[in-house]
Amino acid sequence: MTRREGLLKGLRLAAYAALPSASKMLMADPAPASAMSLKAAGAHRGCQIGIAANKAWMQDASSVRFVVDNFNLLTASGMKWSEIHTGPDTYSFEEADWNVAFAERRGMRVHGHNLCWNSPTTYPAWFKSTLNRANAREFLTSHITTVMRRYQGRVDSWDVVNEPVVSWPGRSDGLYPGIWLDLIGPEYIDIAFHAAALADPKPLRIVNIHHVEQGTSDNEVTRTRAIALLKQWVARGVPIQAVGLESHLDASQPLGQTAFVEFIKQIRGLGLAVVITELDVKETRATGSSPDWDRVVAKYYGDYIAQVLSAANPRFLIFWSLVDRWEGGRRIQGLTWNHLSPRPGYQSAVAALQQDSTG
Repeated sequence: MTRREGLLKGLRLAAYAALPSASKMLMADPAPASAMSLKAAGAHRGCQIGIAANKAWMQDASSVRFVVDNFNLLTASGMKWSEIHTGPDTYSFEEADWNVAFAERRGMRVHGHNLCWNSPTTYPAWFKSTLNRANAREFLTSHITTVMRRYQGRVDSWDVVNEPVVSWPGRSDGLYPGIWLDLIGPEYIDIAFHAAALADPKPLRIVNIHHVEQGTSDNEVTRTRAIALLKQWVARGVPIQAVGLESHLDASQPLGQTAFVEFIKQIRGLGLAVVITELDVKETRATGSSPDWDRVVAKYYGDYIAQVLSAANPRFLIFWSLVDRWEGGRRIQGLTWNHLSPRPGYQSAVAALQQDSTG
């Protein structure tokens, strides 16, 4: 141990000693060796437990060991348009191939993310000069067919269309404005799902929805718009099979509670499954100290997971942040500290998964 590491450890121990006993239980670091893994807790509920982890991060042996010990599902990086479809007629499969092979060697299932997204941040540079109304349908269909057939029999589920619904002003139907909507129209969603069903009918086909989980006015707007659109898609035979809840939760806002549970019931009433595709929690940081934030985040993880397990009985739950990341000056708390010791949120997730089913 270096002098700096020894000093940091001493400071952590001093801060820990000053905490009340309840906080010490939440702050346990590292967790006991006998602590149940996330995937073992998920097996208690018949729920696969996944993680999003990219190739660069998985070059570290300790990271690989933690992932394999705790997860049986991997969201493979390198599959977004900007990463995989590098030119109008060229694809780059290196990172996606690596991730799929990594999962297969370790007995993990694979979740594909994603086949279609209107966000400009994921547009390849060639979109602007190449895509137009005359060829957009062909490019969308060809891309989905090429990518899905490359991984046929190797990917268990796909986010076919990502974030098609928004709460903010733009369109009366609530569809996310973007290039596919501009060039094809609302039927781009139909085209994407029909292409996916034809390319490989076995994986679960998911429409990924965000900002529907919490008790805010904008989340309520998104829930209302999403249900209206889902009813339309189902009525006209769009082959959607599941709704993915992105679940990027904000600890400064309340959970959706009854309204959110009713939203899940409406989805299931349409004959669609519900899964969690991108779960993490952003700290409040308005008041309190680091132990306070840890406690709030841990409770958020536990309450939310317990609620979705009861209402939806999801086939899988995917965590999005194994270690901390930052967004808009606020920390999104990962499941572990940077040295991969479980945080309170990890322990809270295990406890929620171990609860007896009531749904």
